[in-house]
Amino acid sequence: MNQATVISLVNMKGGVGKTTVAVNLATYLARDHQKKVLILDLDPQTNASLSLMPEKAWLRWVEEHGSMADVFELDAKRKHDEPVKFADCIVHEVVPGVAGLDLLPGHLRLTFLDLDLASRPGRERILTRKLAKVIEDYDVILCDCPPNLQTATQNALYASDWFLVPMQPDFLSSIGLSLLLDRLAYLKTELEFKIKCLGVVFTRVRHVGFHQETMERLPEEKEFKKLHFFKTVIPENIALGEAPMSAQPIALYDGSAPGAEAFRELAAEVAARLGG
Repeated sequence: MNQATVISLVNMKGGVGKTTVAVNLATYLARDHQKKVLILDLDPQTNASLSLMPEKAWLRWVEEHGSMADVFELDAKRKHDEPVKFADCIVHEVVPGVAGLDLLPGHLRLTFLDLDLASRPGRERILTRKLAKVIEDYDVILCDCPPNLQTATQNALYASDWFLVPMQPDFLSSIGLSLLLDRLAYLKTELEFKIKCLGVVFTRVRHVGFHQETMERLPEEKEFKKLHFFKTVIPENIALGEAPMSAQPIALYDGSAPGAEAFRELAAEVAARLGG
């Protein structure tokens, strides 16, 4: 049986639309490409979770079933004598109307992950071990990582086959891309894991000169020549910002919005790059 392709969405800069990409890419891969997709919400801000679940439903689920904090066994005995099972934390068919889209929700307790796991041996491999229980149940697993390269992101990267970089096409973000690649190269050596760059996707794109200039310039720069830059760009779009308030992906909130069409095209590009 085949096992899932695991992809980490990473950027050390916040506010670049990383969660928006995770949620909507997953939706279109499930809906249009019949992929069985699992989103792992590793960010203590829980934005991916609250983009797909109403807050009350999320609170009820994490209390009754568990969250990513339980996967890492933070306060394992808070409710249970034994650690919560990974599979039990998964919300199946998290969005009505999108078959094949599952979510393992995040939790605010992930804020203290680095402190709580500081003395635990092999702490960057915890997710890999837990994921082995369900990896054959999915085609694609997307890890929505916090905007840093600390313990949660290290766990995601160690478990992943690919990393995907959502970034805004501006001056500071282009500097950040260079730093990100440098730090990832360091982690690959230090933690001894193999991961490849799936590509860079430009997000929150506006029709301004410096955005267009950056998108044309970066792929030509020597240090980025080997990177894959997706042709599809994600526009700055009001509907994309509004959709999470309804706990819906853009495909359901407003399928005719420019952001919806962009994610439909991006999913097709990603599926082709992954081989079908």
